[in-house]
Parts: sequence; C-alpha cells; structure tokens
Amino acid sequence: MSEQLGWRMANDNKMKKKKDESKEIVSLAGKFLPEEIVNSDGRTEIYSLEEEYAKTRKNKNWFVIFTVVGFILFISLITYLIYNYSTDKDRNIEVNITEFDDLRLKEILNSTRITDNNIQLAKNDIIKLQVEMRNAILEVNNRYLQSQNALLDKGYSDAEVKSRLALLKKEEEAEVNSIKKKYDGLISEKRAYVSSVEQEKIKALRELEKQSKKFGKFSDENKVYEQKMKMLTESSQSGLALMANFYERYVRYIIQKYNPLFSSGEVKSALDRNMKRDETLNLKGYDDLYQKENIISKKRFDETRQKIYDQNVLIQRLIGVGYENSVPVALRTIDNLSHSIVNDYETLVFSLLSTVKEKNSELEDYRIALDAVLKEKPESGYIISAKDTSKISVHINRLIPVHDGDEALVFRTDDLYIGKIILYRTSDGIKGKLDSLAGKEKLRPFDRILIKVK
Repeated sequence: MSEQLGWRMANDNKMKKKKDESKEIVSLAGKFLPEEIVNSDGRTEIYSLEEEYAKTRKNKNWFVIFTVVGFILFISLITYLIYNYSTDKDRNIEVNITEFDDLRLKEILNSTRITDNNIQLAKNDIIKLQVEMRNAILEVNNRYLQSQNALLDKGYSDAEVKSRLALLKKEEEAEVNSIKKKYDGLISEKRAYVSSVEQEKIKALRELEKQSKKFGKFSDENKVYEQKMKMLTESSQSGLALMANFYERYVRYIIQKYNPLFSSGEVKSALDRNMKRDETLNLKGYDDLYQKENIISKKRFDETRQKIYDQNVLIQRLIGVGYENSVPVALRTIDNLSHSIVNDYETLVFSLLSTVKEKNSELEDYRIALDAVLKEKPESGYIISAKDTSKISVHINRLIPVHDGDEALVFRTDDLYIGKIILYRTSDGIKGKLDSLAGKEKLRPFDRILIKVK
C-alpha cells in the first residue's frame, strides 16, 4: 500500500513539474511570438491523457504481435526438439550401458582366464623347481653312494669304516640341506603367489555367477580359450614328463643303492671264493653225554637248532625277493656259507664228543683199577691232584657213602699225618677242600684218605 502511495505522489510531482514547465514555455513564447495566435480551425486544442490512451488502443501494431507470437512458437519448437533429443540420448545411454556391461563381463572372463593361465604356469614352475631340487639331491646321493661303495671295498677295519661312513653321511646331509634351503624359498614364493591369484579367481567367479545368463554370448571365445588351455595343459604334461624322468633316474639310484654291484675289493674276493658252494645242512641229534658232562642242556640245544632254522628261513625269503646286481649271488653265498659253518661246527662238536667218550672210557679204566687197589687197602681213597687246594681231585671208594661236609684225614704213610680236608659233591664228582696241614708237608698225589664215619 505504501508503495502505491509513493508511486502516486511521484506521478503528481511529475505532473506539477510539467505544468510549471508549460507556464515557462508560454512565458517564453510571449516574448518572441505575437500576443495572439489564432487557430485556423477556430478551435482551441486541449490535451487529454485518456483520449491519448484510447487512441493508442485503436492504433495496434500487428507486426509486433505476430513477431512475438512467432518467437514464442519458435521457442516452443526448439524446446520440443531439445526434449526429443535428450530422450533419444538417454535411450542411447541405456544401450551404451548394456554394451558396457557386456564389456565388463568380457573383461571379467578374460581376467579369469588369465588367472587360470597364471595359476597353471605357477604350478608348472613349482613342479619344475621340485624336479630340479630332487635332481640336485639325487646327484649328491649318487656321488656319496659311490664314495661309500669305494670305502667299503678298501678293506679298512670295522671301526675305521664306521668312522669314515659317519663322516661321509654328515657331509652328504649338509649338502642336501643346503639344496633344500635354496629351493624351499623359491617354492614357497611360488605357492604364495598361487594362493593370492586363486583368491582373485574366487572373486571373479562370484561375479561371473551373477552374470551367468550372458555366458552364451561368449561361446566362440570360450572355444578359443579352451584351445589355449589345452595347449597349456600340454605344457604342464611336459613338466610331468620331467617328473617321470626324475623318478626313473631315482629308481635307478635306489636300485644301485640297495642292489649294489660288487666288482672289486674283499667282497668281490669273498664271493669268488664261495659263490660255487652248494652246502646242505647236516644236523645231528642231542647226545646224553652233553647232559652227563654238563656241556649243554637239552633246552639250550633245541634253542640253538631253532636259531639255525630261523636264519635259514630269513635267508631263503630274501633270496626269493628278486634283488638285482650282486645281491642274489651274495645271498646265495651267505646261505651256503651259513650251512657250511653249521656243518663244520657239527663235525667239530661230534669229534669232541667222540674224544670225550674215549677219554671217559680211559678214566673209567683208571677208576676201576683204583677201586681194585682200595679193596685190598684200608684207605677210603687217594689224593689225585692238589694243585687247587679249594678243589682237590680225589678218588673215593665207591662203596663208601660220602656227604657234603664230611671230614677226611690225609696220611702219606701209616704214621705220617699230612692234614685234613673237607669233602663235597659237584657235577664233576666228589672234590675236597684243604682244612689244615699238620706241618710243612703239602698234599701230594696218592696220599691216603681216611674218612671219619659219623
């Protein structure tokens, strides 16, 4: 409201200014024009604002109107065209987004394929590193195996061989550990790389699962990829071929290690001397003399026979394994040598047994003779040997009962007393132990023994 009042007051002021200006113009005109100017029409001109406004309404400019309307239509047309253009552009953007999705899917597929390739290549590298490591270790093993075989063929003492073999083993282990340390680091790096790449592959596969409907678009590319993977697989097969070659060489090494070829040294000489033997076991039975003479019990005798049998079973089993190189010959030679040794000892024992029987027969003759003498004498027996005063050999009349701890007096003649002994029984018969001596005289063979009967 205040604004309208202000506007009206401003207009009133303008009107007052115009009236004042018109008075000034009339006064100035009076100075230069005649005092009276007569209108030719005979009318007095009066200015009316309302009439002027009415005239203005009647005098409309149609060109301007058409121009304005045309401009408005032109602007509307431009707006419409811009709208259509924007709409079409938005549609194109949607198409481009679809194409972008396809490109992104394609990139994911390519990334997955590259990842597969990288994983396979890394695994191939791991296999190659493992083969290289094992080949290097195998070379060391072969070298030290030759050194060990050469050492065993030189004929050193058992202690020297043991010491030298331990030193070679220590050096071999040091070289092998050095090789393992070198390759373990490289293999660990490759395995860590494979692990990280596999994690990337898992993420890509998850994305592909979301876009699985679009896989059909890339069937041709998949065929190409499968062909590449086939070539890569063939490459990995070459790595497997290297591994197979290594294992073939390793088998040869194992055969050489556990199936040696004895071509020199004492082992070769021993084989040459004994390989043509063909021995058969010839075992004899248990003789009662073993028990009588307290040589060996029946139980121990049977246990020894069982050991011989068990050894023969083990050797025959090893012969049947099918070893190579010099091992079969060595086993057969060991078997024959074992039989030969057992037979030799059987012969030795049988010979000793026969000798003991002969000696026992002679001793029995002496006993019979002494018994015959004692029947005619009052003595109970005789001293046979007194070298060991704690185990004096004596011969006692078999008709006289003897108990452990019986005292016996020893005389050289009827009136020469030598001393006293204590009798006791053993597995070898009756023995005596010196108890006391009567003087400086010592016990002699065939000193007389008189037993105190309790």
